[in-house]
Amino acid sequence: MPFYRPARREPAPLRILGDALDIFLVIAGAILVTVMFVNVLARSTLNSDIAWNTEFGEFVLIWATFIGCAAAARRGGHIRITELLESLPKRTAHVVEIATRVAVIGLLAVLVVRGIPIVQKNWEQQMTVLYWPVGLAYLSMPVGSLFTAIFISYETWLLFRFGEVLETHPELKAE
Repeated sequence: MPFYRPARREPAPLRILGDALDIFLVIAGAILVTVMFVNVLARSTLNSDIAWNTEFGEFVLIWATFIGCAAAARRGGHIRITELLESLPKRTAHVVEIATRVAVIGLLAVLVVRGIPIVQKNWEQQMTVLYWPVGLAYLSMPVGSLFTAIFISYETWLLFRFGEVLETHPELKAE
């Protein structure tokens, strides 16, 4: 099965993590589409619906959002506004690039650290229909933020070490 591979070299642990996140997203999406489709069929043919459909859909979408954030970070797929960087001298732009990524990593660290107590406080509470811990849904924020921080940290290290994150540097070319 072909997986996404960045044009730049990626250490094996990051490749394995990225592949696992991609697999999770594909499976979650397939399950979500299947459940929603079956629910539509049940409604239209049996005049009944799956009671846990909405709660399950919300749960899967929350997890897919935060895990998808990490997958997008791996691909460099988050939106960037580069007009300011392009107008700065090269050295200054480089420093701003690194500072921006460090700030993002700091924000993600706050989401991880502040998210864990939220998970713990809501773990005993149960979802209305599924009876799963509500904290399990909240767990998506610190987990997804941690994975995102891992990919952005690697990108920041590349930027610091090589001056760029793209495949144009000879040492970064994928094998």
